[in-house]
Amino acid sequence: MFFVIFRKVVVLFFCFLLPGFGQSIDNLSSIELGVTTFPIERPFTISLIIPNSETRATVAFPDITGFVKKGTSTSVTPVEVDGKTLTSQIITQNYQAKVPGRFRLPPFTIMINGETVRSEGATLVVQPSASLSVPGSATLNTVAIVPEGAAFLSLRASRQAIYMGEEVGLTLSFFVADNYPYELSFQALDKQLQAIVKKIRPANSWEENVPINDLKPIPVIIRKKKFREFRIFQSVFFPLSNQSLRIPAVSLQLNRQPVIGPPASQPETAVFTSRPLVISVKTLPVHPLRGRVPVGTFQLEEALERQYVVAGKSVRYTFSVFGKGNIATLPAPGSLAGQAEIDVFPPEAKHTITHGGNEITGRKTFTYYIVPHQNGSISLANYVQWVYFDPQRARYDTLRPQLQLQVGGNGSGVATNMNIASSSAVTNGETVPGAPMVNSIYAGVEGMDSTRQPVSVSVLIRSMANVLILVMLLGMVVVLVRK
Repeated sequence: MFFVIFRKVVVLFFCFLLPGFGQSIDNLSSIELGVTTFPIERPFTISLIIPNSETRATVAFPDITGFVKKGTSTSVTPVEVDGKTLTSQIITQNYQAKVPGRFRLPPFTIMINGETVRSEGATLVVQPSASLSVPGSATLNTVAIVPEGAAFLSLRASRQAIYMGEEVGLTLSFFVADNYPYELSFQALDKQLQAIVKKIRPANSWEENVPINDLKPIPVIIRKKKFREFRIFQSVFFPLSNQSLRIPAVSLQLNRQPVIGPPASQPETAVFTSRPLVISVKTLPVHPLRGRVPVGTFQLEEALERQYVVAGKSVRYTFSVFGKGNIATLPAPGSLAGQAEIDVFPPEAKHTITHGGNEITGRKTFTYYIVPHQNGSISLANYVQWVYFDPQRARYDTLRPQLQLQVGGNGSGVATNMNIASSSAVTNGETVPGAPMVNSIYAGVEGMDSTRQPVSVSVLIRSMANVLILVMLLGMVVVLVRK
């Protein structure tokens, strides 16, 4: 009898023990809510943080009473861990309040990759604006011609002429007037959209897709007429050649029933066709690096871990490029002819991308380790530089370091030096590479005692569990011997 009870206890022990070790807290997704008290002009945000995720996820965010969804943005951040690149995503849904007041966001869950992520909700306080609030509907000026019919399919581009490598946003939307005399319904939209995207996706272009999670009407005004816009597809493309982008006309089928009069026995199939597009792609000006430099509007932030360093000791230097362009493919800064006074090791790179409508913004950070060999003042501009083409000014430009490294003495003067190319840089809860590194994990590493190892809670729990298992096995042996 005692042996049977003992065996059940062992089984239950392993049943409760294994799930605890099978999960890693660091790999769980989480939900982060924005500021809950805000003026009506500022959107409220719900962010889903997905660690170790490389695939673009489709997320169904909840609806909030009194708010309108205003699109999503996605930030992708690759991080080097033990020599492996782990990509984490932050998907953010924006909500715009209709009127000031107090609103209740009830508890909700989001399903992602078979995992259920829960939020306790919150109470949202929307403060009135000091100035006149913007009406809920927007005026759409990108549709130049309103067809005679009260419903139409529109494929529009954010620009009609771009440079090779410059971004252009494509948006496919279906518009229907508020007084349209038919009730429309989409049929097999996913299948139709797959065929449409194959036609409108430009060849030889880098694509950054803007995810559309729900198909809900957006009130717009086109030439003083009220319409509802159903945004079907939106993506940003970067052409890799100087050939013009020719986007053919595409068609969408919908079912419709008359609103006035008796309903038809079978819904009528209506076909709506967009207009073709031609986007001119201009060749970059003559330059020795033409075709090999990025295109966009960029600025530089740089920082040194310490401005003063002893010869032979390493120091960390960050070269961070931020702005608008194809952030994911930005190359590392070019290395100039090296001299014997310092060693510059190849950089580690990480980037963060934000999808915002018809443009891609973000930053890419290159972290160098520098070892000086001679005393004196060392200008980092003599070792690295970053060349790019600015389409707004139609010229090539170069981002050069402005910091200087002081080598000599005992290195006791630990001073963080920082240079920011733009004073308007803003971060959202993110450590900016150009920010002071007084709280860096490497600060004071020279004075640490490596013989004192910290206690790992997980290792301690595993050790205790192993001891407990061993004791239980010994008890089982004693019981068997006595029987």
